[in-house]
Amino acid sequence: MLFDKVFLASLLGFAASSTATIVATDEVPLIGPVFISNFDPSNSSAIQNAKSKYPRVVENLFSTGTLNRTDLVFSIDVFSAATNSSIYTYSHVGKDANRTLTAGVLNDKTIARIGSVTKLFTAYAILAKGGTEVFTQPVTKFLPELAGNYSEDPLLRIRWEDITVGALLAQQAGSGGPGDFLSKYFKPDDPLNYTTKDFLTFMRDDKRPVISPFRNAVYSDAGYSVLGQVLARLAGKKTYSEAIHQVLFEPLGLHNMSTKAPTGADLNAINRSIIDKSSAWGIDIEVVASSGGIYASGADLRAAGLSILHSELLSPTNTSEWMKPHSGTGTLVELVGAPWEISRLEIPVSPASNRTRISDLYTKAGGNGDYTTIFALSPDHGIGYTILVAGSTATPARWPLRDTVGEIFIPAAEHAAWENAKRNLAGTFVDKALPGTNLTLTVDKDRPGLGLGAFWINGQNGRDNPHWRVYPTGLNSISRSLSALYKSKGKMRVAHRMAEPEPPMKPRAAVEGGKGGLFDNSFTWMNLDFSGPVDEFIFNLVDGRLVSVELPVTGLVLDRV
Repeated sequence: MLFDKVFLASLLGFAASSTATIVATDEVPLIGPVFISNFDPSNSSAIQNAKSKYPRVVENLFSTGTLNRTDLVFSIDVFSAATNSSIYTYSHVGKDANRTLTAGVLNDKTIARIGSVTKLFTAYAILAKGGTEVFTQPVTKFLPELAGNYSEDPLLRIRWEDITVGALLAQQAGSGGPGDFLSKYFKPDDPLNYTTKDFLTFMRDDKRPVISPFRNAVYSDAGYSVLGQVLARLAGKKTYSEAIHQVLFEPLGLHNMSTKAPTGADLNAINRSIIDKSSAWGIDIEVVASSGGIYASGADLRAAGLSILHSELLSPTNTSEWMKPHSGTGTLVELVGAPWEISRLEIPVSPASNRTRISDLYTKAGGNGDYTTIFALSPDHGIGYTILVAGSTATPARWPLRDTVGEIFIPAAEHAAWENAKRNLAGTFVDKALPGTNLTLTVDKDRPGLGLGAFWINGQNGRDNPHWRVYPTGLNSISRSLSALYKSKGKMRVAHRMAEPEPPMKPRAAVEGGKGGLFDNSFTWMNLDFSGPVDEFIFNLVDGRLVSVELPVTGLVLDRV
């Protein structure tokens, strides 16, 4: 990180002496949330502590010179799907940037450029219009003018008949950047007048492939420019701008989103062209708009993020399918989606713990020179955050801001879930009509999910392994919508499964801080439902509190003592 590790450790709740010995939990949980998210995290002590600590983190970035105090304008918004609102905001306006605020204020309605976060919305719109089946369809189905560029030299041209829409979405088509196209068609007297026909002809006849299809992910602005034309064809529109408005902006009420610089006497925006003639503000090229051309406010980004977490435009299954990795990278902690930039985080499983579990944070970064943006969602916790940055130092500033918000609020959200589980899920449950039948659920320091403190059925011990853990499965009785994962009021039934580590317990792999070797030997994910639903628990919740536990395989219902 870009600031002192001991300082960071204290913010995350580690003991300072533990920073060198952070290791994965003994029990390997399933990927995904280890506690249900059916509660309001905003009032938890973990989130309150994060909110009180964050200004000190930013001040440290200023004082160390990591961020330029006078140059930058930025706004941060952390939001929750449980509350459908912000749970924390932070903003800063440098004295050199005051004149760039067209309305004289910086708030969540202030518009900025979002750069390549545009790619996320292009993908969102394509899936909303065409469904996930478009992943497997060849791009030439929608853009037949790309076909027919046969060459005996496979290094010379992209063979578009081999490229699917999914390959472009996951940046695995080898389509690279548009710089060579822009250079070829640059006209001093009309530098922005490139047509769709010009672009597609260049991509067919002149674009050299960067990689072979699906070899690995390579960032591709040109690929997302092609996808803009795919969206236009799907929507029956002439341009990407018309299509994205129809498919995404209008249904979600994203009133301040646009693909061209907004204007008007009452404009609320960060317009850096007022003080810098080289600013990216107002440089709008329709043919590449789908890669990095959108303007948006923080309120728009929050609404869009909540719509994804609540599966408003896509089905819950399609949303979940979309939010999965499609490729690895050269690091263990960054994966690539369509076009998610997925940070695989090690987060402490309980407050002040040095034992960690894996949680995937789905992000997208963007930049247009003096404007940068971070968009992040944590499905495990039902929270997200956005960061809008403007300034001559905006490009390097986005990364420490991304890191600090994530490193403060994602562990805080995990610990808020831990607090809620301790308060509303843990306890003892009995069948009064069947003596010797009881279940005790525990929330334990250094261990993920719920534990089985005791489990007896008619006097027989059902707890043959002290390392059994209980995790939510995402199944519930009230709705297939993802919004049910964050519903905190009313009655609902939610399914859980017990996961048994492979006995005897093997040490974690060396790369995870354990004493094992190169390979993991836990196999937890292989052991669910191996003998049928004997490992299934159904939790009955009332206003987020667990009141009884059903054991489907026996038909028993155990009530809270």
